[in-house]
Amino acid sequence: MSGAPLTLESLAPCFQGLIPAWLFTCSRDGIPNASILSHVDYVDARHVALSFQFFNKSRRNIAENPLAVVRVYDPDTMRAYRMQLRYMHSEQSGPLFESMRLRVEAIASYSGLKGIFKLIAADVYEVLSVTPTEDESGVAALETRRAQAATVPFTMKALAELSERVQRADDLECLLESILEAIETLFGFRHSLIALAIERQDRLVILASRGYAQGGVGAEVGFGEGIIGMVAEAKKPLRVSGLLRQMLYAAAVRERALELGLCKEEHRIRLPGLARPQSQLGIPLLAKGELIGVLCIESETPYRFHEEDKTYLEVLGGYLAIAIQNALLQERGDADGAEGEAMSVAPAARESTADPAAHGQARREVAFYRQDEVILVDDEYLVRSLPAKILWKLLREHAGQGRREFTNRLLRLDKTLALPEVKDNLESRLILLRRRLAERCPEIRLQPSGRGRFTLELACEVVLVERP
Repeated sequence: MSGAPLTLESLAPCFQGLIPAWLFTCSRDGIPNASILSHVDYVDARHVALSFQFFNKSRRNIAENPLAVVRVYDPDTMRAYRMQLRYMHSEQSGPLFESMRLRVEAIASYSGLKGIFKLIAADVYEVLSVTPTEDESGVAALETRRAQAATVPFTMKALAELSERVQRADDLECLLESILEAIETLFGFRHSLIALAIERQDRLVILASRGYAQGGVGAEVGFGEGIIGMVAEAKKPLRVSGLLRQMLYAAAVRERALELGLCKEEHRIRLPGLARPQSQLGIPLLAKGELIGVLCIESETPYRFHEEDKTYLEVLGGYLAIAIQNALLQERGDADGAEGEAMSVAPAARESTADPAAHGQARREVAFYRQDEVILVDDEYLVRSLPAKILWKLLREHAGQGRREFTNRLLRLDKTLALPEVKDNLESRLILLRRRLAERCPEIRLQPSGRGRFTLELACEVVLVERP
């Protein structure tokens, strides 16, 4: 093919997996073979990596004849490019392999195929030449697209505004909202969420989200599940483009795996998200190597997150992690230093004289299941574990003593809650509980009333039921 040589760096969109690539190999006897590749990875200015998953015929051909041709496509211009390759070696560990593995397993986990639909090796090839398959007009189109993509929203002014918003946040809840609001208004990413590690060492809980019809606060994701779980497990950023097509690909493999009995029929992980996501970007929130949580952003645009976005957000993630960690430490310090004067006031003086039932307001049954530590409201799941025990304590003290005002310090001193002594994440759990109530049972509210203090407000008759 004629045409001016192109650099691999200028073909960055071709390596996002939005349009499948073609791999052409040939045996020693001259018999050709063509395979479709889900992804071609950029390694450096002279090398690319191809994923080795199922293509045994291609591997046999490469073992006999190390030369190959790959055709990739630019999703912005629809230009095709031909790369002549020479096989160098395979990697089954190391940074390159891990980067490719994370993306493959993140997609596989959506279909319950983690461990089945997996990367076997990253095959590294030397790029001998790159040429457009048509004419050289594609070069001009590439330069135009690159100039547009270079205009990233991460300006010093925007970063300064984000820092100012973070500094103004009064507590953890306000901080999380400020972060997601800034990500949308300053950087243009409309759909985002923050998951924090507050319950278990191998699980994250969604504490804040933006841009979704259902907030999904309280939804959980285990390490290694989906893009959020993979980012948490590896403590590395992960960017996936062309997500819908790759999920369909994984679903097709899953269907075949079910037929062969290689995996069980299990429900997919359900988290707040777009119905038809095309791009996702997950950033670990790390403070001195400790995983605080994960910031996840998604879009319906196939190639929404460029390399610049990933780099800027990765750096930003460290700052946000420290801000979140400081908010947790500050709230605990303020709560531990606060006096319990709110508790010294007679409960009757703080009890509302209004009768919710007299105003025709709802009657809600709140049932606590001791063995599972789960609360159901009118037979619908609300919350579990420590947040469930906290709510049950508040409602019982309100019913028995008329108490409405509480402090974080009071909860920490209650041995029946069995809070961890070193890192209890109480403020995070209260945010989760407050938001779950707002979504599922708005008649019961936990209203902040000061540093480390809140008020229980009931707008309905509450019937308490305790079950084994």
